[in-house]
Amino acid sequence: MKTKKTTTMMCCILAAMLFMASCSKDGDQGPVGPAGPQGEQGSAGLAGADGADGADGVDGAQGEQGEPGTANVIYSDWVNTEFSNNIITTSSSFTIDAPQIDSDLLNFGTILVYARRVVIGGGGNLVYQLPIVFGTARQQSYYFRAQGGEIRITVAANEEGENAGDGTFLEQYRYVLIPGAVSTSGKSSIDYQKMTYEEITAHFEIED
Repeated sequence: MKTKKTTTMMCCILAAMLFMASCSKDGDQGPVGPAGPQGEQGSAGLAGADGADGADGVDGAQGEQGEPGTANVIYSDWVNTEFSNNIITTSSSFTIDAPQIDSDLLNFGTILVYARRVVIGGGGNLVYQLPIVFGTARQQSYYFRAQGGEIRITVAANEEGENAGDGTFLEQYRYVLIPGAVSTSGKSSIDYQKMTYEEITAHFEIED
């Protein structure tokens, strides 16, 4: 009788264990549910502090100075000669005021002096750049010297000991002063002295 009760109790315990084992087994995973609605956008964060200023860049190299413009060029009116028609000395001179001539212009600028013979009755005036030498029957040389505030015009006989003679062959004079425009080599990039009078007046828009 006691053995029967023991057997019955063990069967009950085994059944309970089997039931618990079957209950503890996980079931199959179900399908993914639908996505929920998007949440509200959060408020903007505080602005960050300004960064420190960067260091200044290195200055670029200075460009070369340009050629002088028309406004910088100085020129005179035509000035009548002060030479006589019978110079009995070997040379003679007179001066033209040029107050703009200073040390900078003398050292770095270009000074041009022109003389002209007025032709009456057509044919145009004859313009010469000084210095100039006339040979054959005339035997005269015309040249100039620029100094502070003035230009000195001179006529001289070509033949030593001879008189200069008639100094009125060239009747009028004018100057053109071109200041400053020099390159790094110390010379102007244009040789104005090799240009004709017509080229100079056209280049700088000089009234005749």
